Amino acid sequence: MKKTLLALFLLLLLNLFAFSSSRKLKPFHDATVLLELKTSFSDPHGVLSSWDPNISNHCSWFGVSCNSDLRVVSLTLDETRLGGEISPVVGRLSEIRVLSLAFNNLGGQVPKEIWGLKRLEFLDLQGNDFRVQRFSRNAVRKLMSHNGEEEEEENEESPSSDSSDKTGLYPIEIASIVSASVIVFVLLVLVVLFIYTRKGKRNSQVQVVEPKEIKVFVDNGVPLTYESIVRATGYFSNSNCIGHGGFGSTYKAEVSPNNVFAVKRLSIGRFQGDQQFHAEISALEMVRHPNLVMLIGYHASETEMFLIYNYLSGGNLEDFIKERSKPALDWKILHKIALDVARALAYLHEQCSPKVLHRDIKPSNILLDNNYNAYLSDFGLSKLLGASQSHVTTGVAGTFGYVAPEYAMTCRVSEKADVYSYGIVILELISDKRALDPSFSSHENGFNIVSWAHMMLSQGKAKEVFTKGLWETGPQDDLVEVLHLALKCTVDSLSIRPTMKQAVKQLKRIHPSRL
Repeated sequence: MKKTLLALFLLLLLNLFAFSSSRKLKPFHDATVLLELKTSFSDPHGVLSSWDPNISNHCSWFGVSCNSDLRVVSLTLDETRLGGEISPVVGRLSEIRVLSLAFNNLGGQVPKEIWGLKRLEFLDLQGNDFRVQRFSRNAVRKLMSHNGEEEEEENEESPSSDSSDKTGLYPIEIASIVSASVIVFVLLVLVVLFIYTRKGKRNSQVQVVEPKEIKVFVDNGVPLTYESIVRATGYFSNSNCIGHGGFGSTYKAEVSPNNVFAVKRLSIGRFQGDQQFHAEISALEMVRHPNLVMLIGYHASETEMFLIYNYLSGGNLEDFIKERSKPALDWKILHKIALDVARALAYLHEQCSPKVLHRDIKPSNILLDNNYNAYLSDFGLSKLLGASQSHVTTGVAGTFGYVAPEYAMTCRVSEKADVYSYGIVILELISDKRALDPSFSSHENGFNIVSWAHMMLSQGKAKEVFTKGLWETGPQDDLVEVLHLALKCTVDSLSIRPTMKQAVKQLKRIHPSRL
């Protein structure tokens, strides 16, 4: 009871101080604040290498979490061996709720600007070498352990009349602050007594420690922990980044020579909350197919969310198409890739309950192994739809150039939107063109790879659709049939577009002897 009363008193009184200090702050871009913080730290192990505005959004930087407005709400850099001091610019992070820099090599004084952060709910600076000058808002909850140096030097400053004049405070505000200063002094004595009653414990602050656990679906013979995964990604360093997508960035994580994973770090704020996230991931646990990337496990907390997949060393289909090496001209390989992806989509649409709509089919989301087997990734990260809501969604997901026209215009989605995107991928696979190739700029607006392929057919130039060398090696009849399948998948009429099950059947019929 005494502890609760102390916390309530401090919250009430220190809000007055927060009021006066916050009036001096001006709006500031959070990314700029983080970069200035970075310059005040020494970073011997490069854990802040991802803090680079030229590569990624600040909300995907290591240790940073944002709300839906891209404002920083959490900065967690525990046990990262950072040195230096905390820059006073931290006071510009006006939306921050969690600030945790525990067990590093930071020193100097704790910036007084921290105490003006109105929304700050959790502060952990223990295990460093700070010189503490004052207590502030929620002091009981945010009190720090400093290797036996607590309360060594307390310099509470009372506002003077001069400073009051500069901030434009009214007399009643000045009187309130002066009175509060006296009460705070008394409360400080009580706080000191409180500390000594908790002496011997690792943490003297009231806090709820966020669990850092990995939920594992597939046993790979090696224990997976939060620390081992994050360390294997180089603390989500740019050097280990192997891809960027709408849901976040993906990193290679070599836990051991025989255990390499792909870790997709999700952008915090894309999900309504932990409960929704756990529900959606639990549903994905049951989604298993030979042509889907395998979900190994995941971690989810208020400040960090990532998925762990099996790592595929063959890269993605986008790079495969760009390189156009000899395997990319082998019709057997191209046909197998097309069939593998079709089988994966047919499984998601027909055999999952509720059905899973991918909504972002594109070459970069199709991965390959060393034998050119194809695997669909990022499935299930868009909204899972049941039969009763299979035609309605609240927003458009996907990548421009691959999104079905009816989906882009009306936000109404069905499995036929995935069929359209699949048709675009097949056209890219067999041709030298991208979905929105630069060469299309001379045509009217809206001209894309579908318009181009139809134009080639109408002019009797079907062979010019295919990448150089593919038409010559043939078989040409099979190539034309696949071209017609791709165009049928991309027609405007949903009733004419085939299902993915029908696409699988047609592809298997083209070369039954080779399957």
